[in-house]
Amino acid sequence: MPIKSLKRLIGSRKALAVPVTYLILFGSLIALISVTYGFAITRISAKEALLKASVARQNMQALDDAVHAVAWSPGASKTVYMEDCGYPFQTQPKAKNLVLNLTDNGSFSLMVFNGSVGKALYTLEGLPENQQGLFVRGDGRAIISRNAYTITQLYYARGGNAQQLVLCYRPLATALAADTSNSKPFNIIRLYIISLNSSEALTLYGSFHLKISTLNTTSTVTRFEFNSSVSSLALQALSEDAKTTVWLPIESTADGAIVSLEILTCHIEIRRVNA
Repeated sequence: MPIKSLKRLIGSRKALAVPVTYLILFGSLIALISVTYGFAITRISAKEALLKASVARQNMQALDDAVHAVAWSPGASKTVYMEDCGYPFQTQPKAKNLVLNLTDNGSFSLMVFNGSVGKALYTLEGLPENQQGLFVRGDGRAIISRNAYTITQLYYARGGNAQQLVLCYRPLATALAADTSNSKPFNIIRLYIISLNSSEALTLYGSFHLKISTLNTTSTVTRFEFNSSVSSLALQALSEDAKTTVWLPIESTADGAIVSLEILTCHIEIRRVNA
């Protein structure tokens, strides 16, 4: 091959190599930019979801505060502003079935309550962190027996394909020996239940106002007589997936005891109102 032709061939190959190299570098740069952009968008979306969840949590805490402000005062009401958090809000009056049994863990056992107490919730679609089982207020016990604990249950749960922030209420049980002068001491067991099942069934988006009202309180009384000594009685609560037993002290003699079970239910209504 002539020397001039060889030089032309070498020169043409070098000229071809330069554009190909730049093309490879350009493609790599585009890929890097795409990955970085995608990662940045993911982080921004995650932060946005956490911010929205924080607003939802503040809304639910305000709603819970309003319920406590009006509970056990028939006719009392309070209006709460629920800020737009980007998630749908719902009230489910027929949800959260509660079953209560009174027992001595022996021959005596009786169902004393079976009904829905309702709940309110936000569906946190797209929340990146798994917070299922985390309680903002309260804990997982289905019933409590001390005033030191809150009856509120505000927690994260799984609902279908999304997490939920749920607000509901568990019963409080107390026991009191009212009269110990007789051969059979007289004891009073009281159950306090806050029920949301009188609320409207709502599905709301954006910002809105809710009116929380105590419609009324109801009371049922059942009397039990024991003919032998009994030192304590248990209340077993079953609600959704939670089961809890609390033991209540009973004053008795060898002749037995009389126990009056009082179930006090506060009926709370949640409904939407204009500002």
